[in-house]
Amino acid sequence: MKKETNRELVFIGLMISTFLTAIEGTIVSTAMPKIASDLQGIELMNWVFSIYLLLSAVTVPIFGKLSDLFGRKVIFVWGTLIFLLGSTLCGFSQNMGQLILFRAIQGIGAGAINPVTMTIIGDIYPPALRAKMLGFIGTVWSVSGIIGPLVGGFFVDHLSWHWIFFINVPFGLISLIMILSYLRERIEKSKKSIDYWGALTFSVGMVAFLYALQRAGDEQNWTSPLVFLLFGVFVIFISLFIWIETKVNEPMLPLKLFRIKIINVANSIGFLTFWVLIGLSAYIPMWIQGVLGRGATASGFMLAPMTVTWTVGSFLCGRLMVKRSPRTIALLGLSCLFISTVWLALLGGTSSAHYFYAISAIQGIGFGLVTTLCTVSVQSSVDWSLRGVATASNIFFRSLGQTMGIAVLGTIFNAKVSALLREKEGADVHIDQLNQLINSEQVGHMSPETVSLLRAVLVEGIHFLFIILIAIVLAAFVLHLLLPKKAGEQEVGSTS
Repeated sequence: MKKETNRELVFIGLMISTFLTAIEGTIVSTAMPKIASDLQGIELMNWVFSIYLLLSAVTVPIFGKLSDLFGRKVIFVWGTLIFLLGSTLCGFSQNMGQLILFRAIQGIGAGAINPVTMTIIGDIYPPALRAKMLGFIGTVWSVSGIIGPLVGGFFVDHLSWHWIFFINVPFGLISLIMILSYLRERIEKSKKSIDYWGALTFSVGMVAFLYALQRAGDEQNWTSPLVFLLFGVFVIFISLFIWIETKVNEPMLPLKLFRIKIINVANSIGFLTFWVLIGLSAYIPMWIQGVLGRGATASGFMLAPMTVTWTVGSFLCGRLMVKRSPRTIALLGLSCLFISTVWLALLGGTSSAHYFYAISAIQGIGFGLVTTLCTVSVQSSVDWSLRGVATASNIFFRSLGQTMGIAVLGTIFNAKVSALLREKEGADVHIDQLNQLINSEQVGHMSPETVSLLRAVLVEGIHFLFIILIAIVLAAFVLHLLLPKKAGEQEVGSTS
């Protein structure tokens, strides 16, 4: 008799693997100055971060589809092995070019682990418990964001930067053993058709698009020839991709998914809310450090309540889904985001730092409710054969929201503060001095008058972004009206 899946042990294995991929995005940050110095490649430093995030985002839908074709276990195993191979090679890197290449391998592995983890949870847990488990996974992501830089700093100071990569191997192998030993799947044996051309055209198109966003955001130049060329490549290859998907037997991203109303709505809400998330994550610390004059550690503590209440929001979502409609839950979560964002927009340069603890806590509840609801709704709207790619689509749109959000908000912010500084006639200030303002060690070298002027500009510039984020939350409010208004109303494959 075939053994059944041990849900608890499988989930522990999934949490370990999730932690490894999540912390890898942040653990490198503290160690990066030492790495760049040793490998003599400070001019390429940003690519160490970018290539990992870029490839992990692009490969998510591909591995989501492969998990539907070949089963979750085999794709999870291959994804973890690719991730561990990349980690090992990163630890042995001899120059920055090698490190960037091996980080790309890591990112591809992460692109498999993230969607398959969510899909396995969708397979082995019913919706109410699924929301609770997704809450724990959300906590892992939040905690990794906090302790990643601390762990990276410890390894650099007491061991070697190489260990920020090598440490993944033993824990990754433990996760592999647990999934191999305790996850049971029943896969129908049949000939599988892989959509190679669809995967290729999608990858080329989305890499071009995401790189164009990153390049335009970094250089604040959306009209450069390279950016136009990249957007052109995106349009051509995504057009080819859509054409291919209408012709193949097993499309990489089945277009019929986009005929399911709740998937479109949930992915759109996820896109908008994660645009808000990246905006808050980037500019609240800038306010705390630049306007309030606190250090980076203090800003981290002020944002810490979000990591706790995100889990609370996920658990609350699970309880509410039994009796309340998706529309009601989304309304509650978006209301939390609206209240917290409006509160931010009402703060002044002399407002108490204690407000940020409360704001962060409210935001966490909102994100926990909305993110969990969208994930569970997408998974519940399809059967097993599409659950992997449907889950991956939700994760991908959230990543897309973050990528577009930081690029567009950065452009708007720089344009706004540059305009404000030009209005300060007779004042010897320029935008580069904002870099000194948000550095607690350098701000003391500026005159009190300059600091006061720059802080006023920073407050007005960030306020402008908070107003934009309010508008984005309101757009999500409009979309939530398209969610089912009765509990349990969405059905598998429903297009209504």
